[in-house]
Amino acid sequence: SMADIGLGLRTYLLTKSAITDLVGTRVYPSVLPQNADLPAIVYDVMGGSPDDVLTGSSGSYRALIDVECISTNHIDSNDLAEQIRLVTQGYFGAMGGEQCNACRLLSRLEDYQPPIDGSDLGRHVVAITLEITHNQTIPTYL
Repeated sequence: SMADIGLGLRTYLLTKSAITDLVGTRVYPSVLPQNADLPAIVYDVMGGSPDDVLTGSSGSYRALIDVECISTNHIDSNDLAEQIRLVTQGYFGAMGGEQCNACRLLSRLEDYQPPIDGSDLGRHVVAITLEITHNQTIPTYL
């Protein structure tokens, strides 16, 4: 089965009360659902590359994951991003069904998205990029 480190990250974040206290289970792949309650997290696996060293039956793979913390105010988005940093930066161990060997915080960006119609509140987004090195099965050719 194809490793899904994005799903693994989601599963891992949902084991942390510091995260679920803020977003419940609102951790979504790729796209924020329409009318979703905020704050929420949207994650996107942007790509990655195999490590050069392959050992045993699992290869090592570095994935880049964009994690967006979305809220109607800057304080909540910032707080959520900080809670994610605290449980991911330097972490290694299980992430759902995947094995994380290293997790690094590569970057942090802040953005404000004005309301689409004049009535809604705009969205504050704090996006962090994580580099997660994880095991991946090496292909075998029969």
